[in-house]
Amino acid sequence: MGKQLDINMTGTENIAEEFYSSIFGDPWHGSSVKFILDSVNPEKINIKVSPSTHSIEEIILHMWAWTEEVNSRLLGESPKEPEMCDWPLASDYKHLSWKELVDSFLNQSLSTYNTIKGFPENSLDEVIGIERNAPLGTGISYQTMITGLIQHNIYHSAQISILNKING
Repeated sequence: MGKQLDINMTGTENIAEEFYSSIFGDPWHGSSVKFILDSVNPEKINIKVSPSTHSIEEIILHMWAWTEEVNSRLLGESPKEPEMCDWPLASDYKHLSWKELVDSFLNQSLSTYNTIKGFPENSLDEVIGIERNAPLGTGISYQTMITGLIQHNIYHSAQISILNKING
């Protein structure tokens, strides 16, 4: 699937490949999200280093929620807070094992990758929503939203990596 970026690819194809590489591939910045998630000790996913921080489990749920919401927007749905919530409660997903959580996130990521690949090139610069609302992620172009999702997932996977090391 994911291939190297190519000057002959369209903007949509290039951004789709950047997304894919960051999740499943060999990105320039370091480890892919999948590589980091595969290294997590499932027995430590609920540990919080302080009461005001998120656990690994909460972070993957947040990443899954926003990946799903971005996919929904790319498919033409109106922008809204993720259906799962911005920060879903881990207690609502206790029925899922760590592997099932990771697989759900990765499956949603693969679906989003395919949606990006099929997204109309001439729509990348269209603005989402009516006005800029940073928490909701509106008032930006589709291209900026996709790039933001890539950055978002890299940022949170780095948090997961650090928490995994701290938690031993």
